[in-house]
Amino acid sequence: MTLASLLLARRLDPATIVAHRNTLDPRDASADHRSIADLAKTGHDLVYERMQDGAAFGPQAHVLSFRAEAEGRTRLAGFRRLVARRPGIAPGDIVYDYDVAHLLHDFIARAKDPTFYDAFDVDGLDDLFGTLVVQWPECAGALLRADDARLVAIDD
Repeated sequence: MTLASLLLARRLDPATIVAHRNTLDPRDASADHRSIADLAKTGHDLVYERMQDGAAFGPQAHVLSFRAEAEGRTRLAGFRRLVARRPGIAPGDIVYDYDVAHLLHDFIARAKDPTFYDAFDVDGLDDLFGTLVVQWPECAGALLRADDARLVAIDD
């Protein structure tokens, strides 16, 4: 089953949704957070996704957040509307979260165009968080439209 057909069955238009493969940039890694899986253990993978070098999601987008796993597998972690903040303005929940402060500082130090997003949960897929696994196409970038036929749900 393709991701697009699953979304259509849920009455969601995959052509209006972006799928994002979330990984931890090696330059932001630390002893406590070596991978996106380490961030997920504390619920910070979705916080990290809100820090992008450039307006990756545009001014706003409906985003399916997939956590990268081994062998091209990705696991659905969230479905949110992401809205870009004014340039240079980091959200307070990130700035004052001491568990990820080093990520914020490392990200700002390396990013050419640090862009931050506010996130608003979108209903309709909550029951699939942590269970829906999609094979991410080899050599594809981190962003794909959710109607990309190469995004196929696989058994966990």
